[in-house]
Amino acid sequence: MKRAIGIFLIAQALLTYLAINTIYSPNTTTIMDRNTGVMTVSYSYPWVYWLTFIGLGIVLILGTHLVFAKVKKQIFN
Repeated sequence: MKRAIGIFLIAQALLTYLAINTIYSPNTTTIMDRNTGVMTVSYSYPWVYWLTFIGLGIVLILGTHLVFAKVKKQIFN
């Protein structure tokens, strides 16, 4: 049962990552220096974007732990 939950968590984390990665587009800021003609482009993502990746990393680690955890044998029934 633990292994099935672990596989589900891993699949959920990977599919959510793919969905979030395609939905969010970065905010671009373009700065043009008029003296040198150099254009600087900076990209930034909202803080919720990074927060969800931290959560997905935790879920991925938990799922991996559940898949590869050894089953403890009970001595007394």
